[in-house]
Parts: sequence; C-alpha cells; structure tokens
Amino acid sequence: MPSMFGKDSKKKELIKGLNNLYAEIQREQQISPGDFPDLREMQEKLAQHDFTKFHALKPRLLETVDRMLAEDIAQLMAMIPHEQTEQREEAVVKGGAFDGLEQSPFGYGRGEGVDAGSLEPDWIVARERFKYDELFNALGPVDGKISGAAAKGEMVKSKLPNSVLGKVWKLSDLDKDGMLDADEFALAMHLISVKVAGHDLPLELPEHLVPPSKRPFAAA
Repeated sequence: MPSMFGKDSKKKELIKGLNNLYAEIQREQQISPGDFPDLREMQEKLAQHDFTKFHALKPRLLETVDRMLAEDIAQLMAMIPHEQTEQREEAVVKGGAFDGLEQSPFGYGRGEGVDAGSLEPDWIVARERFKYDELFNALGPVDGKISGAAAKGEMVKSKLPNSVLGKVWKLSDLDKDGMLDADEFALAMHLISVKVAGHDLPLELPEHLVPPSKRPFAAA
C-alpha cells in the first residue's frame, strides 16, 4: 500500500477524487455524510502529509467498531438513566389574551414537528405506517424485530449525522433491548422525517408519540 502512494501524481489524483472516496466509504461502511470532515479542508490537510507513512487499513478493526456500535452501545444506552436537563429560561408574556395560549391549538409550535399529532386521538405515526412497515419487512426481521445494525443501514440513508441518529435510536428503542420492532422502527422513521424537515428532536419522547403497544414501557 505505501508503494502505491509513493508517486506524487497518485497522491494528487487521490486528493482530487476525495469526493468519490467519501461516497464509496458512505456506501460500504454506512456512514452518514454529516459525519465526514469538510471536503475542501480535508483535501488541504492531505496535501501536506506524506502518504507513505499512512498505515494500511485493517478490516478487523472496522468489524470490531461495527460490533461495538451494534451491540455494546445499545446496551450502554439502556443503562443510562433519564437525562436531568435544565429548563430553558424563556421570556413568557403572561396575562390577558396570552393566558392558556400554550395549551391551545394556537400556541407557538403547536401541531408542528414533534408536536404534530398531540391534539389528535390517533397515533400520528400510523399515517405513514404502510411505508415504514414495507421498509421494516425488507430488513428481514427475526421474531418481529431487527438488529441495531440492520436499522442503522436504513437510518443512515437520511444523511443525518450519527450523533442525531443516536438520539433517534434512544428515543425509539423504548424497551431498551437493543433492537427495534415494527412500532419502534416506524417511530424512528417518523423522528428522522421530523429532523430532516428542520425541526428539533425532543430530549424525551412526548406522550403522544409513544406507540400504543409501548405505553407500559414509557410509564415505567
């Protein structure tokens, strides 16, 4: 491998085609585009390095990382207690016509993003359930569930950073078993669509987004 990088022309060729290499790695390793460093900045930094000193890629190390993400991280996430978050200090107009506004359909952000469906009796995720179930079944569930690795393969297609997808996973894996059933997967896809649309994700899953089958876990 170092011998291939010996020629300066080859180095320039690789740096110039770094965008193609990014795309290949995204495809093969299922890494979200948002987790890659800035292309231009990386090209500038690579131009200053001696490629002959780079170590060869070790597939076994990648397998270890994949196993850690699919199994160990999921187990660790299940051990993390509910986050204790500080309430944001916001200036709120009180009195007069503004009293009770946040509880009405006309409050700021009501019915948008993660709040969509909060004023309705049915689980809002069910509206797109036919699409999510089709994706879920294509991932080959075993005993009604898919592994974290299988879910990741579909989730990274959103091109959201892994940090965001990790948050989606934590909100969706309601029974904390490191896998997703059809309800949890549908919830994950819904949260991804909310984020892709430009809305923020909640620190904790709102009650109206909890699948009916999972409400005992949410109440525990």
